[in-house]
Amino acid sequence: FNVVKVIPTLAVQHFFILFEILRSLYADVEVDVRSGAELLDKKLKEVIVGAINSGSFSADSCVPIFARFVYMRNKATKRLTLTWLQEMNEKLIGTPVLEFLHLFLSGIFAMIADPNISIRQSALAFLQSVLPKLLMDNEAFDDDGASMKVDFDKLIQSLVTTLEHPDPFVRKVAMYWMCRIVKAYMGENQNSNQDNAHKLSAASMSVRNSLPHVLPGILLSIGDTFHNKASTKDSFLPDQTTHSLAEQTNICLQEAVRRDGRAYATHLDGFLVALREELDSPGHAQP
Repeated sequence: FNVVKVIPTLAVQHFFILFEILRSLYADVEVDVRSGAELLDKKLKEVIVGAINSGSFSADSCVPIFARFVYMRNKATKRLTLTWLQEMNEKLIGTPVLEFLHLFLSGIFAMIADPNISIRQSALAFLQSVLPKLLMDNEAFDDDGASMKVDFDKLIQSLVTTLEHPDPFVRKVAMYWMCRIVKAYMGENQNSNQDNAHKLSAASMSVRNSLPHVLPGILLSIGDTFHNKASTKDSFLPDQTTHSLAEQTNICLQEAVRRDGRAYATHLDGFLVALREELDSPGHAQP
């Protein structure tokens, strides 16, 4: 702790080694050791976030390593990783965390079904803080020279996979994400530019190009039969179900296609494949 405090540049140079040490200390059985680890953790966050914001350290070199730790079984590691992702999401200039979100999104969603309540709460808090940033009309999405790019195609693929999670609460939150993204980037405001396609934001184009993944997710969730609103864990949108969120998303998609059918012609093959697969599956949903 004292070395990091006095010579922060060393912490930046040896961050990966320090984080591995921190992970071990965070899981120690001794309370005093864990207390010391928390002090080191706080100081290390301050140093690394400051270094990234000042340009002396790169988020590209830092954020992706958390993707590996998100999927680990050790609950101390998961808690620590969540705190780092939240810290970076809140305090880094710009939104570099979004660029790498597809690498660990499914792992975060899995955490909201974790047996440990603190992990569940932290994971849901992170998801709720990240989503609004994805829905912003961010100029960085439209700047061809911007270094930050959000891969909506991979994000939506991750959401569709998550919609098959055995926990109904996880499925509901994933469908909520899908609904919000589709409404934000394929809603009436976005499609009002149908005669000037070049005016569509890069984010809107990216979501539109992800449609072959969106439709299977909608069809899957429309058939979700879990309607238990009384679950103590499910205080999230208590008046909504996965099915109702999927219906809303489906309506938004249909209206977008009606308004700007030509723009979706290139995705017709993907639509037909998705529909055929759903019709061939047992107990298929009605689109």
